[in-house]
This record gives sequence, structure tokens and C-alpha cells, in this order.
Amino acid sequence: MTDTINNVSSQAVRKATGKTWDEWIAFLDEKGARDKTHKEIVNLLSTGHYIESAWWGQMVTVGYELARGSRMVGETATAGFEIGVQKTIPISRQKTWKLITSPEGIKTWLGDMPNLRFKVGCRYETTDGTSGVIRSIKHGERIRLTWQPRGRANPATLQIGLVPTGNKTSVRIHHERLVDEAERVQMREHWRETLERLNKLATRNV
Repeated sequence: MTDTINNVSSQAVRKATGKTWDEWIAFLDEKGARDKTHKEIVNLLSTGHYIESAWWGQMVTVGYELARGSRMVGETATAGFEIGVQKTIPISRQKTWKLITSPEGIKTWLGDMPNLRFKVGCRYETTDGTSGVIRSIKHGERIRLTWQPRGRANPATLQIGLVPTGNKTSVRIHHERLVDEAERVQMREHWRETLERLNKLATRNV
């Protein structure tokens, strides 16, 4: 029995999607997923209404690919190595959005800079040389931007999303196009520490 794939337990998958990891692996094998691309598997789960949540559709697809050896842990077909971390903080999504877009909040998760306009196409640069461009934004919910520290050859992609959980908020950070497993490990720890700092700010402001 498969207990955990990609740090997601079989119990959690069953609770969210109705099937365990072993059941999803067997199901997708029957559907010929071994010969399908990542996008094709996601579309199969979505269009067949097997999984309604887009996020869980991605999670099950990645879990299946890991189980069948078609990718390394933390590596995707289109985004290279990536990580995702999340933490629930004790304030509403509206207050969390105000926090992460405030000067103090921006300094906590992105870096120190004179100002940052939350508008698609706006460029930014922190005092330590990290630069990028805001690619998409849904006010109150999600920000997606490029992220390129000084000396890094190519930009990575960073997304911070907010999901309400009652009167609290799950802050989810997703980091794509990392160079290799070493950078993946480094950035996972970095974003975990970042979320701890945001949580302290939120707790202070409760």
C-alpha cells in the first residue's frame, strides 16, 4: 500500500478526491495514462469530472508520474524543478492580502524595495538586486511574478496565493523553474522560514 507520495498522504488524497494513491494509480493505468503527457492526464481528470478541484487534479497527476517514474521529486515537465509550501495564518484573506502588500509584508516575502505597484507588467528590484516582473494578479487572492536574484542566469517564477479557511487564511507559495534539486531544497527551506515570519506579523496584528 502506498502511504505517501510527494509529501501528500493517501488519507489526504482520499478525503479530497475519493480515492487513495493506489486507487488513483490503478485507475490512471487503466485509462492509459502511462503514455499520456502531464497536460493530457490533467485534462483527463478534469474533463471526465473525476476530480473537480484543479489543484488536486495537478497533485494526483504529479503523484501518478512520480509513482510511475516519469519524473523526479520536485520536477515537472514544463516548469523544471519546483516547490510548494503553505501555512495557515490566523487572519482573514482580506487582512492577509493587506499584510502581504504592505511595505512590511513585501519586505518579508519578497525583499526591501522603495515601492511595488501591484499591476501586471510592473517591474521591481529589491535593494539586494533581486528583480522581476508581475505577470498576473487577482487582487485579494493571488500574485504571480518572475524572480531573479542578482547573478542568477534565468528568472524563476513565483506565485503567492491566499485560500480562506474559515476566519483564517492558507498562504500558499509556489516556486517554479528552479535550477536543480539543490536549489529546490534551498528554496523550500527559504519559503518555509518566510511563511513563519509572515505568521508572526499576522499574529502580532491580531
